[in-house]
Parts: sequence; structure tokens; C-alpha cells
Amino acid sequence: MKIEIAESLIYSYLKHSEGCRIVQTNWRTSGKWIVTEYETERARELFQKISTSEYFSGIFKNSSFDQLIKQAEIDVLGINTAEETVYGIDVAFHSAGLNYGSKTETAFRIIKKIFRTIFIMQSYFDENEKFNSYFITPKVNPATKVIIEDLMIKAKEVINDENITIDFISNEQFYSDIVDSLLENIDEEHDTTELFSRAIKLMKLDNRKAESTEIITKSVVPRISSKKRELNGMKIGQFAQHSFRRAFELNLLSESEINELQKPEYSKRIFNSNYEVLKNQNRPIKDEYGRTRYYAREIFCGNYHLTSQWVEPQWEFLLDWLKKIGYEYKNNAP
Repeated sequence: MKIEIAESLIYSYLKHSEGCRIVQTNWRTSGKWIVTEYETERARELFQKISTSEYFSGIFKNSSFDQLIKQAEIDVLGINTAEETVYGIDVAFHSAGLNYGSKTETAFRIIKKIFRTIFIMQSYFDENEKFNSYFITPKVNPATKVIIEDLMIKAKEVINDENITIDFISNEQFYSDIVDSLLENIDEEHDTTELFSRAIKLMKLDNRKAESTEIITKSVVPRISSKKRELNGMKIGQFAQHSFRRAFELNLLSESEINELQKPEYSKRIFNSNYEVLKNQNRPIKDEYGRTRYYAREIFCGNYHLTSQWVEPQWEFLLDWLKKIGYEYKNNAP
């Protein structure tokens, strides 16, 4: 069986850095799987939105939505079940630099792959809330990168959905955000099936003062990282569930506060949330488009569903509110 070192790297990254409990390389669909119109509705709407946009009207050429997701494959797929988040990552390792033709052809091919991965994840994992589609490569020509980054800005404008994250990670960012993040998280891991992690451990056994070994283990200059924030090992959605659960157990939530948390204007002002933070369990938890916006498997604060729509920019809002109600937490233990 062919093993790609870059895919092994991303496999370990998703497992140890992004907290994905399910990870698979070379993920492919089965011809026996049936996806309903309801499951593909969200993806079809996005396909139509992109296809008719000013910037990407011809990107899919003559391919229909069904053709794009038929016999679908993703280099590395990961699911963070605690966050209801799916990661679809395409990775390319070209020693001479990423090249799919001309600079413009290469850029549009990358963006098309990113779009297609979103459609696939939304269609086959519709029960999840958030979808992250990345294209990752260690080396790309700076001139090509400029074109890709410009298209990424336009793509984000067209998608305009806080539950969808797209990114192109390359060159210095590849090593600082992906490799360095993984190196920080694998010291205590001993899974012999993870090729990249085992290779790093092998190099660390070298006691010689060789530059190659030092390069692997040295610290890099600090920079702004796109890595998602964690508190006590939890990303924002998981921490929100944990803190609401504990706050209620500690009797920190008054009846009046619970009433406020059910009001759209209060939820928007305090948490910058587009949905009421709490919703009575007798009320529907789906929006007008039929999408579930609340955690369905657990009842919070005695009688309510908690919104599942937590995103990175809401961290400070959540922490400020917890401080206001007298909730205390440590940074090293849940």
C-alpha cells in the first residue's frame, strides 16, 4: 500500500492538534451510499451561489453538482466529534514547488479543489455544523501564491458563512502552523502507524550535534498563528458546553439570567450570537432553512438547548460573560 509522507503528516496533525477522533487518509465514497436531496441541499445552494458569482462563474466549466461529488475523494478527512466539525484537507508535496500548469491555472485548480471538498463534506456529513476545507503544500512559487491568496479573499466573500472555513497553507505558514503545532503535541504519542511522527522520533534519537537534528527540534520565531484557541484542551464549542453545564451545577445562573439568554437581542449584545443562546426544549432547534442550530443530544440549565453556533471571535464574549456571573476556571484543568 502506497503511503504519502505529507498525508501522514496531516493525519497526525488532525488527530493531535485539531482533536479529531476520526481521521482517514485517502477517504473515498462508496457507490452503495445514497445521499438524499435533503442532505445535499446545503451543498447545492452553495454550488449555485459560487457558480453564479462574479469571480467564479466558470470555475466548474461543464461539471454539474452531481458530477463534482460523484466518486468523491479527500486526501485526509478528520471529524472532531466534540465540536461537530469536519476537516477536509487536500495536500500536495512537490519538491520543485506546486505546479498544475500556469500560475493562474494552478490557482484556480486549488480553489476548485477547496470548493469541491466543501460540497463533499456537506453532502456526506450533513449532520455536522462546521466545515473546514484546506489546501496544504510546503512549497509554492511566491507569484502563484499571490494569485491564490487573492482568489481566497474573493472565495470567502462569496461563501460568507461563519460555519465554513477555507484556507491555503504553504511555505513558512506550513511549517509554523502545521509542522510546529504537531511537534508540540506528539512527544507522548506512540502510535507506530503514524509514519511522520515516527520519522521525527527517529531523528530525535540522533545524539550528534548535527544541524539537521537541531533544525527539527529548535523553536521558531514567534508569529501570528491561525491555530484555533483552546482552553483546558477544549475549543470554543466544547468549552461553552462545559462551562454552561458547570455554571448551572454551581447555581451561578439566576432565573432572570436564563430568561435573558433566551432573547435574541441579549444574545447578540453579550455573545455576538446570531441565535438565542438558550432555547426551551419544547421549541424547534432548526432555523428557517431546516438546519439544526442547537446541541440536540443534551439539555442544559434544566430545560434548554444550548446553541451550537460558536466561532473563534466569540471567545472573549464568552469569557467576559463567565466572569460577570462569577464563574472561575483554571487554564490547565477543566
